[in-house]
Order: sequence, then C-alpha cells, then structure tokens
Amino acid sequence: MGQVDQLFHLQQIDDEIRAGKKRLARIVRLQADDQELLAARERATAAENELQKLRVSQNELNLELRGLNSKVKNSERRLYSGVVKNPKELSDLQHEIESLTRRRGVLEDEILEIMILAEEAGEEDKVATDSLLRMEAEREQELQELESEKTSLIQRINDLNNERKQLIALISPESMNAYEGTISRVGSTAVVVLKGVRCGGCQVGVPANLVKAADEGQLVHCDSCGRILTPM
Repeated sequence: MGQVDQLFHLQQIDDEIRAGKKRLARIVRLQADDQELLAARERATAAENELQKLRVSQNELNLELRGLNSKVKNSERRLYSGVVKNPKELSDLQHEIESLTRRRGVLEDEILEIMILAEEAGEEDKVATDSLLRMEAEREQELQELESEKTSLIQRINDLNNERKQLIALISPESMNAYEGTISRVGSTAVVVLKGVRCGGCQVGVPANLVKAADEGQLVHCDSCGRILTPM
C-alpha cells in the first residue's frame, strides 16, 4: 500500500472516529434528557393531587350535608311534636328550618358540581397515569438500547484508535505532515478521491499532470482547494 493509499485509509479511520464521537456525545445527551418523562410525571402528579383535593372537598361537603339533614330532622321533629308552645320559639324554629333547607340546597348543588369535576379529574388521572407508565417503559427500553450502542461505539473507537496507531507507524513523517497540514488548512477532510478529472472535495477540474501523478501514487494536492488527491 502506497503512502497516499495509507493516508486515504487514515482519513477513513479518522472520519469514522469523528462520527463515532459525535454519536457518543448525542447518546450521552439523550441519556440525560428526561424532559418528556419529567413532564409526564408532573402531569400525573398534578392529576392525582387534583383528584384527591376534589375527593376531600366532596367528603367534607357530604359530612356537612349529613349534619344539616340531622339538624333539619331534629328541628322538624320539635316543630311538629307539639312540645313547643311559644309562638316566638315556633317562629324561630320555622326560620331555622328554612335557613337549613336553603343551605342544604346550596350544598347539594356544590356536591353535584364536585362530583362532575371529580369524574373529569378521575379520567385525567387515569389517562396521565397510563401515559406515564407507557413512557417509563419506553424510556427504560430506550436507555437499554442507548447503553448497548454506547458500549459498542466505545469499543469500536478504541479499536479504530489502535488501528490508527499501527497505520501511522507505516506512514512517513513527511506524509503525516502533509496530511495534518492539509487538515489544518481545509478542515477535517484532507484526502479526497479523484472523480475522473475532478477533485472529489471542491469538484473543480484537476490538470492532467496532477491526475497522472495521483494515478502513479504520488502525493499531490488539488490546485483549487489544497486537498490531497487519490485515484478511485
């Protein structure tokens, strides 16, 4: 394998290492990103809290209603028992019953409204809980897959780095300087394939003498972009 071929192989290794590291960084971000799951948990918690609050309110109103019914019943018993003879006391009892009855009507309306709200809250609680359970299962599966991919990528990058060291040992210092110098000038891609008589990097036509030199395995640069040229 000639020096240019080795540089091209080195370029392929470096490209794969760079892509692997980029994917690794993406995996780490994905593993740390629990925003959707956190939002689902917040929704489920809020739904549960709202349902519990409504149930507490409903129980309190029911207790108050039972107390009112008991008071009305006792007042009506006294009113119609014949025991109370005093007209003012009878009038007071009548007013008390009317007041309690009005309050009972208000409570019954409030309880009905609470029941409707509690039913809606119960539906939201179920939907939010089911959604959370589904998302937690999906997230667990996703994390397992990401961890498996990360492990494989790390191993692959280590293998490539070892292969790179072995390859560099075969490349002359002059060729490595040309490779690294080209990268510093044009970016990450130093070696490109000639596509006919065009540079595979900038797509500009390459003079025939440079095409011939590249075909012969010489280390030549594109006159336009400066990348190292290798034949297909």
